[in-house]
Amino acid sequence: MSVDDNELDIGYVPDDPDFGKDERVQKKPVEKRVDQKKKAQVRKSIAKLKVQEKVIEKLTTERDEFKDKFLRNMAEIDNFRKRVKKEKEEHQKYALGDFLKELLVITDNLERALKVKDGESRENSIVSGVEMIYRQLIEILNKNGVKEIEAMNTPFDPNIHQALSKEEADFVSGPTIVEVYQKGFTYNDKLLRPTLAKVAIPPEPIIQTDTQE
Repeated sequence: MSVDDNELDIGYVPDDPDFGKDERVQKKPVEKRVDQKKKAQVRKSIAKLKVQEKVIEKLTTERDEFKDKFLRNMAEIDNFRKRVKKEKEEHQKYALGDFLKELLVITDNLERALKVKDGESRENSIVSGVEMIYRQLIEILNKNGVKEIEAMNTPFDPNIHQALSKEEADFVSGPTIVEVYQKGFTYNDKLLRPTLAKVAIPPEPIIQTDTQE
């Protein structure tokens, strides 16, 4: 084997010691730029996650505040409902207290009238006592919104009157109450009891027919 053959086996060795350095130098900046880009993307993703975490934290806080307000409002409404119910029950239980207290005055007067001894004075006392008690009772009813319906000689009104009987009368031009069997009353302008009455109505006209003899 000749020297030239050995040189061929070893391969070509360039004389320039900087041969190939340019290729290595070119690869390093490319890899570095790729790494920096990935790091920037990671930092950007982390920043977005932090912003989203703050938004979630804020929404969670607002949700808890709204929930707390809602529960407190519901508790207040429930307490208000219970208080109104209790006050209503108390009112219904004792609403007639003042009215009954006034009726006791009538009871006292009845008792005094019954204590009068026998004789003419007793009879007179009872009559005058009953008259006084009646006036007192009417005053109590009026003060509590109960009013008598003035019906005698007034036009018949089916909304506040109830006719138990009727009769024809020449002196009326329309249905008119001529006798009251039971007085009617209103309570705060609302019908409490209708007036039971007799109603007079105009006589029906007599229709004359011609007859042939």
